[in-house]
Amino acid sequence: MKKCLGLCAALALAATLGLGQATELVSQADALFQEVWLSAYGPAVAADLRAKLESAIDLYTRALNLDPQNTHILNMLARAYYTLADIFLPEREKQEFHEKGQAYGERSLRVHPEFVAVERERGFVEAVKTSTDVEALYWTYANWARKVELGGAFGILAAALRGDDKKLNALMSRCLELDRDYLAGGPLRAYAGYFAKHPFSKDYERARELLLEAMEKHGDYLENRLFYVQYYLLPKELWAEARAVLQEILTAPIEPYPLMNSYCQVKAANLLLEIQGK
Repeated sequence: MKKCLGLCAALALAATLGLGQATELVSQADALFQEVWLSAYGPAVAADLRAKLESAIDLYTRALNLDPQNTHILNMLARAYYTLADIFLPEREKQEFHEKGQAYGERSLRVHPEFVAVERERGFVEAVKTSTDVEALYWTYANWARKVELGGAFGILAAALRGDDKKLNALMSRCLELDRDYLAGGPLRAYAGYFAKHPFSKDYERARELLLEAMEKHGDYLENRLFYVQYYLLPKELWAEARAVLQEILTAPIEPYPLMNSYCQVKAANLLLEIQGK
Protein backbone atom coordinates (compact mmCIF):
# COMPACT_ATOMS: atom_id res chain seq x y z
CA MET A 1 0.00 0.00 0.00
CA LYS A 2 2.79 2.40 0.94
CA LYS A 3 4.63 1.55 -2.29
CA CYS A 4 1.47 2.29 -4.26
CA LEU A 5 0.98 5.64 -2.53
CA GLY A 6 4.61 6.50 -3.10
CA LEU A 7 4.36 5.67 -6.78
CA CYS A 8 1.20 7.75 -7.14
CA ALA A 9 2.88 10.68 -5.42
CA ALA A 10 5.90 10.38 -7.68
CA LEU A 11 3.73 10.29 -10.79
CA ALA A 12 1.75 13.31 -9.61
CA LEU A 13 4.95 15.22 -8.95
CA ALA A 14 6.32 14.31 -12.38
CA ALA A 15 3.10 15.46 -14.02
CA THR A 16 3.19 18.75 -12.13
CA LEU A 17 6.82 19.34 -13.05
CA GLY A 18 6.05 18.46 -16.67
CA LEU A 19 3.18 20.96 -16.85
CA GLY A 20 5.38 23.60 -15.26
CA GLN A 21 8.05 23.00 -17.87
CA ALA A 22 5.43 23.09 -20.62
CA THR A 23 4.20 26.47 -19.36
CA GLU A 24 7.72 27.88 -19.54
CA LEU A 25 8.25 26.53 -23.05
CA VAL A 26 4.95 28.02 -24.19
CA SER A 27 5.87 31.38 -22.69
CA GLN A 28 9.12 31.38 -24.66
CA ALA A 29 7.34 30.28 -27.85
CA ASP A 30 4.62 32.93 -27.48
CA ALA A 31 7.25 35.63 -27.07
CA LEU A 32 9.11 34.50 -30.18
CA PHE A 33 5.93 34.32 -32.23
CA GLN A 34 4.92 37.82 -31.13
CA GLU A 35 8.36 39.13 -32.03
CA VAL A 36 7.92 37.79 -35.55
CA TRP A 37 4.31 38.97 -35.80
CA LEU A 38 5.30 42.51 -34.78
CA SER A 39 8.25 42.72 -37.18
CA ALA A 40 8.21 44.20 -40.66
CA TYR A 41 8.84 41.76 -43.49
CA GLY A 42 11.58 42.30 -46.04
CA PRO A 43 14.26 40.36 -47.94
CA ALA A 44 16.99 41.51 -45.56
CA VAL A 45 15.24 40.13 -42.46
CA ALA A 46 13.22 37.22 -43.91
CA ALA A 47 15.77 34.53 -43.02
CA ASP A 48 16.09 35.79 -39.44
CA LEU A 49 12.31 35.97 -38.99
CA ARG A 50 11.91 32.49 -40.42
CA ALA A 51 14.52 31.10 -37.99
CA LYS A 52 12.71 32.69 -35.04
CA LEU A 53 9.39 31.28 -36.19
CA GLU A 54 10.89 27.81 -36.60
CA SER A 55 12.34 28.11 -33.07
CA ALA A 56 8.87 28.98 -31.77
CA ILE A 57 7.45 25.90 -33.52
CA ASP A 58 10.14 23.75 -31.91
CA LEU A 59 9.30 25.13 -28.46
CA TYR A 60 5.57 24.59 -28.99
CA THR A 61 6.23 21.01 -30.13
CA ARG A 62 8.32 20.27 -27.05
CA ALA A 63 5.61 21.75 -24.84
CA LEU A 64 2.96 19.66 -26.58
CA ASN A 65 4.86 16.48 -25.72
CA LEU A 66 4.44 17.44 -22.06
CA ASP A 67 0.85 18.69 -22.33
CA PRO A 68 -0.74 16.98 -25.36
CA GLN A 69 -4.30 18.21 -24.76
CA ASN A 70 -3.41 21.90 -24.53
CA THR A 71 -5.52 23.69 -27.13
CA HIS A 72 -3.48 26.90 -26.95
CA ILE A 73 -0.38 24.97 -28.00
CA LEU A 74 -2.25 23.12 -30.74
CA ASN A 75 -3.81 26.32 -32.07
CA MET A 76 -0.51 28.16 -32.05
CA LEU A 77 1.16 25.31 -33.92
CA ALA A 78 -1.60 25.49 -36.54
CA ARG A 79 -1.14 29.27 -36.78
CA ALA A 80 2.66 29.14 -36.78
CA TYR A 81 2.77 26.52 -39.54
CA TYR A 82 0.35 28.61 -41.61
CA THR A 83 2.51 31.71 -41.15
CA LEU A 84 5.69 29.81 -41.96
CA ALA A 85 4.24 28.31 -45.13
CA ASP A 86 2.38 31.39 -46.31
CA ILE A 87 5.17 33.94 -45.89
CA PHE A 88 8.55 32.25 -45.60
CA LEU A 89 8.63 29.01 -47.60
CA PRO A 90 9.17 28.50 -51.33
CA GLU A 91 6.12 27.43 -53.31
CA ARG A 92 7.16 23.77 -53.60
CA GLU A 93 7.31 23.37 -49.78
CA LYS A 94 4.16 25.20 -48.76
CA GLN A 95 1.61 22.39 -49.14
CA GLU A 96 3.41 20.00 -46.79
CA PHE A 97 3.51 22.56 -44.00
CA HIS A 98 -0.11 23.61 -44.47
CA GLU A 99 -0.99 19.92 -44.05
CA LYS A 100 0.83 19.94 -40.71
CA GLY A 101 -1.01 23.08 -39.65
CA GLN A 102 -4.34 21.55 -40.62
CA ALA A 103 -3.56 18.42 -38.59
CA TYR A 104 -2.83 20.44 -35.46
CA GLY A 105 -6.02 22.46 -35.95
CA GLU A 106 -8.14 19.33 -36.28
CA ARG A 107 -6.40 17.81 -33.27
CA SER A 108 -7.35 20.91 -31.26
CA LEU A 109 -10.99 20.58 -32.30
CA ARG A 110 -10.97 16.93 -31.18
CA VAL A 111 -9.68 17.76 -27.70
CA HIS A 112 -13.32 18.49 -26.85
CA PRO A 113 -15.31 15.32 -26.06
CA GLU A 114 -18.57 16.68 -27.51
CA PHE A 115 -16.91 17.30 -30.88
CA VAL A 116 -15.55 13.75 -30.93
CA ALA A 117 -18.89 12.22 -29.97
CA VAL A 118 -20.89 14.16 -32.56
CA GLU A 119 -18.31 13.52 -35.27
CA ARG A 120 -18.48 9.80 -34.56
CA GLU A 121 -22.27 9.74 -34.74
CA ARG A 122 -23.10 12.40 -37.36
CA GLY A 123 -19.89 13.41 -39.11
CA PHE A 124 -17.42 16.29 -39.22
CA VAL A 125 -19.82 18.97 -40.48
CA GLU A 126 -22.24 18.46 -37.59
CA ALA A 127 -19.39 18.27 -35.08
CA VAL A 128 -18.09 21.67 -36.21
CA LYS A 129 -21.40 23.21 -35.10
CA THR A 130 -20.59 22.24 -31.50
CA SER A 131 -17.20 23.97 -31.41
CA THR A 132 -16.70 27.32 -29.68
CA ASP A 133 -12.95 27.51 -30.34
CA VAL A 134 -12.61 30.19 -33.02
CA GLU A 135 -8.84 29.79 -33.28
CA ALA A 136 -9.04 26.04 -33.86
CA LEU A 137 -11.78 26.50 -36.45
CA TYR A 138 -10.05 29.36 -38.24
CA TRP A 139 -6.55 27.89 -38.49
CA THR A 140 -7.88 24.47 -39.47
CA TYR A 141 -9.76 26.17 -42.30
CA ALA A 142 -6.89 28.48 -43.29
CA ASN A 143 -4.36 25.67 -43.64
CA TRP A 144 -6.81 23.29 -45.28
CA ALA A 145 -8.05 25.84 -47.82
CA ARG A 146 -4.53 26.98 -48.71
CA LYS A 147 -3.40 23.35 -49.08
CA VAL A 148 -6.26 22.74 -51.51
CA GLU A 149 -5.51 25.95 -53.42
CA LEU A 150 -1.86 24.94 -53.84
CA GLY A 151 -3.06 21.81 -55.62
CA GLY A 152 -4.12 23.96 -58.56
CA ALA A 153 -7.36 23.60 -60.52
CA PHE A 154 -7.23 19.80 -60.32
CA GLY A 155 -6.64 19.90 -56.57
CA ILE A 156 -9.55 22.26 -56.01
CA LEU A 157 -11.84 20.10 -58.14
CA ALA A 158 -10.74 16.89 -56.40
CA ALA A 159 -11.28 18.46 -52.98
CA ALA A 160 -14.82 19.47 -53.92
CA LEU A 161 -15.62 16.02 -55.28
CA ARG A 162 -14.53 14.34 -52.05
CA GLY A 163 -16.61 16.76 -49.97
CA ASP A 164 -13.90 19.00 -48.55
CA ASP A 165 -15.85 22.08 -49.62
CA LYS A 166 -18.73 21.16 -47.30
CA LYS A 167 -16.32 20.77 -44.39
CA LEU A 168 -14.59 24.06 -45.20
CA ASN A 169 -17.95 25.79 -45.50
CA ALA A 170 -18.96 24.43 -42.09
CA LEU A 171 -15.72 25.63 -40.47
CA MET A 172 -16.01 29.17 -41.76
CA SER A 173 -19.76 29.45 -41.22
CA ARG A 174 -19.17 28.57 -37.58
CA CYS A 175 -16.34 31.12 -37.34
CA LEU A 176 -18.65 33.84 -38.63
CA GLU A 177 -21.27 32.88 -36.05
CA LEU A 178 -18.76 33.04 -33.21
CA ASP A 179 -16.54 36.00 -34.10
CA ARG A 180 -16.51 37.50 -37.59
CA ASP A 181 -13.92 40.05 -36.41
CA TYR A 182 -11.29 37.54 -35.27
CA LEU A 183 -7.86 38.60 -36.58
CA ALA A 184 -9.16 41.82 -38.15
CA GLY A 185 -11.99 40.19 -40.08
CA GLY A 186 -10.24 36.89 -40.75
CA PRO A 187 -13.45 34.87 -41.17
CA LEU A 188 -14.84 37.50 -43.56
CA ARG A 189 -11.86 37.44 -45.91
CA ALA A 190 -11.42 33.66 -45.63
CA TYR A 191 -15.06 33.05 -46.50
CA ALA A 192 -14.75 35.49 -49.39
CA GLY A 193 -11.95 33.33 -50.74
CA TYR A 194 -14.19 30.28 -50.44
CA PHE A 195 -16.90 31.88 -52.60
CA ALA A 196 -14.42 33.29 -55.12
CA LYS A 197 -12.64 29.99 -55.72
CA HIS A 198 -15.32 27.32 -55.43
CA PRO A 199 -15.15 25.22 -58.63
CA PHE A 200 -18.90 24.65 -58.95
CA SER A 201 -20.59 27.66 -57.38
CA LYS A 202 -18.45 30.79 -57.55
CA ASP A 203 -20.20 33.82 -56.08
CA TYR A 204 -18.16 36.96 -56.62
CA GLU A 205 -20.91 39.21 -55.28
CA ARG A 206 -20.97 37.32 -51.99
CA ALA A 207 -17.18 37.60 -51.85
CA ARG A 208 -17.48 41.34 -52.49
CA GLU A 209 -20.01 41.79 -49.67
CA LEU A 210 -17.81 39.99 -47.18
CA LEU A 211 -14.68 41.91 -48.17
CA LEU A 212 -16.43 45.29 -48.11
CA GLU A 213 -17.46 44.53 -44.53
CA ALA A 214 -13.92 43.49 -43.67
CA MET A 215 -12.43 46.64 -45.22
CA GLU A 216 -14.99 48.91 -43.55
CA LYS A 217 -14.35 47.46 -40.09
CA HIS A 218 -10.66 46.59 -40.44
CA GLY A 219 -9.19 48.80 -43.13
CA ASP A 220 -5.82 48.83 -41.39
CA TYR A 221 -5.35 45.09 -42.11
CA LEU A 222 -4.12 45.29 -45.67
CA GLU A 223 -4.88 41.69 -46.62
CA ASN A 224 -8.57 42.64 -46.60
CA ARG A 225 -7.86 45.09 -49.44
CA LEU A 226 -5.51 42.71 -51.24
CA PHE A 227 -8.17 40.00 -51.20
CA TYR A 228 -10.69 42.51 -52.58
CA VAL A 229 -8.39 42.97 -55.55
CA GLN A 230 -7.66 39.25 -55.98
CA TYR A 231 -11.12 37.85 -55.35
CA TYR A 232 -13.36 40.53 -56.85
CA LEU A 233 -11.74 43.27 -58.91
CA LEU A 234 -9.44 41.06 -60.99
CA PRO A 235 -12.04 38.37 -61.80
CA LYS A 236 -14.38 41.19 -62.83
CA GLU A 237 -11.58 42.77 -64.91
CA LEU A 238 -11.95 46.11 -63.14
CA TRP A 239 -8.34 47.00 -63.88
CA ALA A 240 -8.34 50.70 -63.02
CA GLU A 241 -9.99 50.16 -59.66
CA ALA A 242 -7.64 47.25 -58.95
CA ARG A 243 -4.60 49.43 -59.66
CA ALA A 244 -5.99 52.17 -57.42
CA VAL A 245 -6.51 49.78 -54.48
CA LEU A 246 -3.05 48.27 -54.95
CA GLN A 247 -1.54 51.77 -54.86
CA GLU A 248 -3.45 52.42 -51.62
CA ILE A 249 -1.94 49.28 -50.13
CA LEU A 250 1.57 50.36 -51.12
CA THR A 251 1.24 53.74 -49.39
CA ALA A 252 -0.67 52.57 -46.30
CA PRO A 253 1.04 52.39 -42.88
CA ILE A 254 2.06 48.89 -41.81
CA GLU A 255 1.04 49.37 -38.18
CA PRO A 256 -0.62 47.80 -36.23
CA TYR A 257 0.03 44.59 -38.18
CA PRO A 258 3.61 45.06 -39.42
CA LEU A 259 4.40 41.52 -40.55
CA MET A 260 1.27 40.88 -42.58
CA ASN A 261 0.90 44.42 -43.86
CA SER A 262 4.50 44.69 -45.08
CA TYR A 263 4.19 41.26 -46.71
CA CYS A 264 0.94 42.35 -48.40
CA GLN A 265 2.76 45.38 -49.76
CA VAL A 266 5.32 43.08 -51.40
CA LYS A 267 2.51 41.04 -52.95
CA ALA A 268 0.65 44.20 -54.02
CA ALA A 269 3.77 45.55 -55.77
CA ASN A 270 4.18 42.30 -57.70
CA LEU A 271 0.51 42.20 -58.62
CA LEU A 272 0.59 45.81 -59.78
CA LEU A 273 3.39 44.95 -62.20
CA GLU A 274 1.36 42.03 -63.56
CA ILE A 275 -1.67 44.14 -64.41
CA GLN A 276 0.03 47.27 -65.73
CA GLY A 277 -1.25 48.06 -69.16
CA LYS A 278 -4.57 46.26 -68.71
